[in-house]
Amino acid sequence: MSDPSGDQDDLASGIFPEGGYTPTNPEPKEFKPWHKPRKQFVRRKQLSKLLRRLYRQREPSDPLRYLGLPGTDLIDLRYLHEELCHADNRPLRFLGFNTEAQPGNPAHMELSVSLDEVRRLPDVDPLSEVLHDDFRQIGNEESVAWSRVKGLGPFDVINIDLCDGLASDPPQNEASIYLALSRLMALQARNHTPWLLFISTRIGRGEFDADAEETLIDWFRKNVSECEGFAEACSQILQLDATSIDPATCSQAELLHLMTVAIGKWLSAMMQAQAASGLELASVQGYRVDPNSLCEDLVSLALRFEPVIEASPDPLSPTVPTSVDECAIAKSILKRSAKRKNVDEILNNDQELHQELIEETRELLTKARYDVADYPSWLDQ
Repeated sequence: MSDPSGDQDDLASGIFPEGGYTPTNPEPKEFKPWHKPRKQFVRRKQLSKLLRRLYRQREPSDPLRYLGLPGTDLIDLRYLHEELCHADNRPLRFLGFNTEAQPGNPAHMELSVSLDEVRRLPDVDPLSEVLHDDFRQIGNEESVAWSRVKGLGPFDVINIDLCDGLASDPPQNEASIYLALSRLMALQARNHTPWLLFISTRIGRGEFDADAEETLIDWFRKNVSECEGFAEACSQILQLDATSIDPATCSQAELLHLMTVAIGKWLSAMMQAQAASGLELASVQGYRVDPNSLCEDLVSLALRFEPVIEASPDPLSPTVPTSVDECAIAKSILKRSAKRKNVDEILNNDQELHQELIEETRELLTKARYDVADYPSWLDQ
């Protein structure tokens, strides 16, 4: 009669090599440029601050409806849930787009784990999801992306956090970010409450498609020619000669001012084409990505839209609403752009705040399964 234990030993030896099985530890996750504390400054001082204002008069049962381009760690969503949803038992419903985490690569697994973690948090809508798709597909009305957006929208906050320039696509491209934004604006026209649009974009030479840049500059020039006092305000507030400025030859600082105003005015016009809406450029923050840049080359714009619901004075003779003053909006965008916050400068001058943001970032990274023991030394490098 054979010895059963011997058979089992033989079976095990056929599976595992001599010396036994040694489990492998996963490679430690690498820190990324967007894990610096200045990104947490933007979350705290722009994203969270403006959302608190948005929900000040709303019931806790009113969900935070979010559309964005999250990374695989879903750090923005973790932060918003903790800061704005958890304390008030406010539901969180989100839709994200991530082109990096395609099935079969390590980022896909990381995103799957993060998505499971966030969905398990209290009061997160189970319909919340992150699509392995390009945000630009929203512009295609036959796409899964547009179908999901229609199903979960309109949204209270749209966060388009780009690594490159907002206007880097050729305008003639059917799969462009412009068409996606236009379709989103059409959906947001159904939103009867104020909402926020956050745009993070590089600004600098080489960051814009030539035709797209010219179109944006045209919006600026239109205000110069049609809005009384706009050119004078550019000179007084931004020290720009609005009548002769040339984006090809002006300084980096002048280009930053010029394109910030132009992008804000373009986004406002895109929304007005769908529905009358008040607009406030609520915040502008910037920092340097290229260490050789002479000024901030990435800016985060926060725009607050407020629907204007206006009846025609004569129902038998409908007229175009006149309550939205385009020139007043253009001037307000100009004034706010001049108050842009230089995040690098603020943190260099306020070490206490800097340390607070480092600790907040460490906590968020820990929740996303990072080994943060080396985080301080990584920052020093």
